[in-house]
Amino acid sequence: MMNIQSLSKISGCIVFAGFISMMYSCGGSTHQEHDGHNAPEHLEAGNEEDLHSGHNHEAGSLAAEKEELEENQVLVTHLQMENVGIQTGHPTKEHLSNLVKAFGNVTLPPSYEASVSPFVGGEVTDIGVIEGDYVRKGQVLAFIEHPDILELQRNYLEARNLDKYLKNEYERQSRLLKDSVNAARTVQKAESEYQNNLARLQSLKRELELVNITPSDIRPENLSAGYPILAPISGYVASVMVNTGIHVPGQKEIFHIADNENAHLDLMVFEKDIAAIKSGQNLTFNLANNSLATPLRGVIRMKSSRFDTESRTALVHADIEEMHEGVLPGMAVTAWIQTGGKAVWALPEEAVVQEQGKSYVFRLIEGEEHDHEAHSEENSHEDHSEEHDHEAHAEGHNHDHSEGGHANEEEGNHEEFMIFERIEVTTGLNEGGFVEIELPDNHYYESGFAVENAQALLSEMKKGGAGGHSGHNH
Repeated sequence: MMNIQSLSKISGCIVFAGFISMMYSCGGSTHQEHDGHNAPEHLEAGNEEDLHSGHNHEAGSLAAEKEELEENQVLVTHLQMENVGIQTGHPTKEHLSNLVKAFGNVTLPPSYEASVSPFVGGEVTDIGVIEGDYVRKGQVLAFIEHPDILELQRNYLEARNLDKYLKNEYERQSRLLKDSVNAARTVQKAESEYQNNLARLQSLKRELELVNITPSDIRPENLSAGYPILAPISGYVASVMVNTGIHVPGQKEIFHIADNENAHLDLMVFEKDIAAIKSGQNLTFNLANNSLATPLRGVIRMKSSRFDTESRTALVHADIEEMHEGVLPGMAVTAWIQTGGKAVWALPEEAVVQEQGKSYVFRLIEGEEHDHEAHSEENSHEDHSEEHDHEAHAEGHNHDHSEGGHANEEEGNHEEFMIFERIEVTTGLNEGGFVEIELPDNHYYESGFAVENAQALLSEMKKGGAGGHSGHNH
């Protein structure tokens, strides 16, 4: 029979063995957790490699496209086109044989130009616009403060309150006259006082409206010494003639607003050409002192009855089909009026390039057109889509980490490009900023062409050598 001391020794051995077993178990578990922690680090590193591989694939894809270019082809990215100002457009039918050249200016009709003056002079405060700002009709431009404005409001409140009393008094005297209680003279006096005050009230009301204060809003507790100066039309602030704190007299012009979008052309046509000018004729024009890359278009509206005997010219009005931001009222222009003749296919002058005595144009064969309208529409929606673009970029970036960057191309984040083909053309008349062209294939007249700075495409093509592979030297 074991004694108590022997049992104690056996129990101690069992406890020690259990502790050793637990130590080994914990050590194994710790080792497994450590290995498990290393595994995600290895995958993350692998994803980084895949991501870089995805970017290299994108750059490689662009380089591969350049390698596959045929002779007389050139590839440019959208970023390159924006940087050098390349735009695309289509050939148009123009009457280049019978052109009337005229000179004139960009002008505004009187109803689209406004001088802004205060009705009551005073100190200018809170100027809220600067030159070049676009304002809408009724927008506050500044405030004018003067004690007379307080007096005007006080007089209006007195006349308004007196109107109620005099009206009631006149009605009371009229009732008494019917009852034969008083004389007709008393009624006439009450009526006269009532009518005189009513006329004064309406006059004060109109004066308040002229300083852009709403009479119905006036209360004894909200009288103000200032009134707002409002824009009478929508347009651009052409000039600001005051600064904060200056005192201006009434009727002095302090702002000038011009609605440039409604500008038109006033052209001076020489006497010998007047008979050929008719309403509805098309014209092209450009700035006389700072030519735009592509001529703008207009339409003859009417001939004026005014004739200048000194210059032997007649005034002709013409509408601008699409306003350009670089065209401002007062600028001098040169116009070419198409009075008739055979219509020919033509492209803007900048679309035609010369090399070794031959004329060439660049036809778009791959990629979306990058013309003026598309570019303007993109700019108009840029603010609205900026947040969406950031989200899409973030989503695509996360997707690259999880799937090796292959989605960079699927999500449309790869660099967009366009491919042009150089075509030799026969040129004819060169008038009014357009060149008559004859293309080798009739189907080409429906294609898009580089119409601005086509010379940049020729330079890009030369970088790749005679074969036109512009990517070889990159």
